[in-house]
Amino acid sequence: MGIGSIITKYIQSLGLTFPSYIGAMLVAAVIKNILDFKKVELEDKEIETIGGISLSFYLSLALMGLKLWELFDLAIPMIVMLVSQTILMGVFAYIIMFRIMGRNYDAAVFASAACGFGMGSTANAIANMDALTDKYGFSETPYFVVPIVGGLFIDFINSAVITLFINIFG
Repeated sequence: MGIGSIITKYIQSLGLTFPSYIGAMLVAAVIKNILDFKKVELEDKEIETIGGISLSFYLSLALMGLKLWELFDLAIPMIVMLVSQTILMGVFAYIIMFRIMGRNYDAAVFASAACGFGMGSTANAIANMDALTDKYGFSETPYFVVPIVGGLFIDFINSAVITLFINIFG
């Protein structure tokens, strides 16, 4: 995280506005790829435990920062949008994702991850996969693909697009 902070400060010194976690994400991706290349074995149970704790902290902190009383007038429109988004993601996950991915257990786990992505973040995708695999058993392929796609592509690209629009219109 320390090296990530240095990278983030450097990016900001270039006049670009990026979220503070981007540097840490870049460093983590590089370290993970180096360890994989050198065939260093990591303990899955410990990593899973740390990941679960980190996800819980992240979701707790994200929810603590909400000032729900300021959103009171928007309650009905937000509920309508949330219900619509949930229905749309469920239909998309079943009709498109599940069928395209092969109509098997891996496809069901991928579909649950797609619902998580559709509801806002990679963390939601992982949480959905965890809930499904805790009940029905582990599925290797989705746990290999989803964090890579979510962490390396979606989060970075989303941050870059948001930053671009903030820099252009902000």
